[in-house]
Amino acid sequence: MKKCLLLIAPLLLAFASTAWALDCVLLQSSPLKPYEEARLGFERDWLVQHPASGPKSISGNTVTQVLLSEQQATDTFSLKKQLQDARLVVAIGDQALDFIKELREVPVVYLLAPSAAAASLPRNFAGIEMRIQPSRQLAAINKALPRVHAIGVLYNPAQSGQWVQEALLSPVASIQTLLFKQFDNQTSVPGALQELAGKIDAYWLLPDPQLTAPQVLGSLLEFSMKNRVPIISFSEKYLAQGAAMAVTFDTTDLGAQAAELGAHILRAGLGNDTPALTPPRKVRVVANPKVLGRLGVFYAPEAIDATYPPETGR
Repeated sequence: MKKCLLLIAPLLLAFASTAWALDCVLLQSSPLKPYEEARLGFERDWLVQHPASGPKSISGNTVTQVLLSEQQATDTFSLKKQLQDARLVVAIGDQALDFIKELREVPVVYLLAPSAAAASLPRNFAGIEMRIQPSRQLAAINKALPRVHAIGVLYNPAQSGQWVQEALLSPVASIQTLLFKQFDNQTSVPGALQELAGKIDAYWLLPDPQLTAPQVLGSLLEFSMKNRVPIISFSEKYLAQGAAMAVTFDTTDLGAQAAELGAHILRAGLGNDTPALTPPRKVRVVANPKVLGRLGVFYAPEAIDATYPPETGR
């Protein structure tokens, strides 16, 4: 059995003279807040994984952390070579995933990497997707905004066609109407929004680059305030710009989920029973009470995980 000599350690910055004996390498793209939250969740959960006996046990629950953004260009070749000796590599973020996409013999777990959806990854890669099923999002919206009965959505079929079909097949208690309007390009957004005016109680913002472009997002926010219709986003970052609520995943729990998946792979191997892509297990609802109050929208505080900006004392 390969013996592991590592403990939870500070982020490693150079590798040329370092000899590794590796169970797990956590490769983090950069110190961005979501990546840091995922790293902390991974580290916390990894430490409580129970070692198994036998040749595929986790040796001391150890993990080596590598911050990719702080690596010197001269060290990257050495890093890639040494990653081939790891028993497991965990990649957080697109940059980290791209860095190790040529690994073939080492199992890889990846998360917070949206570009993976368009990538063709080999069988030794297992990921946690960033997409939350429409049915779960609708259930969260229904609990948080129980008086919302009609939701409007702009969508581009090429970008969100499958998502729309899933949403239409996801009936939820008090939500009686999902009104979808197709748009072809950014210039058609204002007209499409006017067709929704007076017909919806909330607007659902999809993760489409055309809809989140600054000019288009400005039109959506103007529509929201003029018609007193809250915008429900897919990301917390839009709350600062005027969205009323976000239904998203918990980045800390994503890290913990990756730790459990990685520990399972180390013990049992990456077999046919391991899905190539796993949905996030925890949905998080974040609200901006100031925007909801300004719009006069009733919401259920008990269905909100957090608020933006954070309330005093929270």
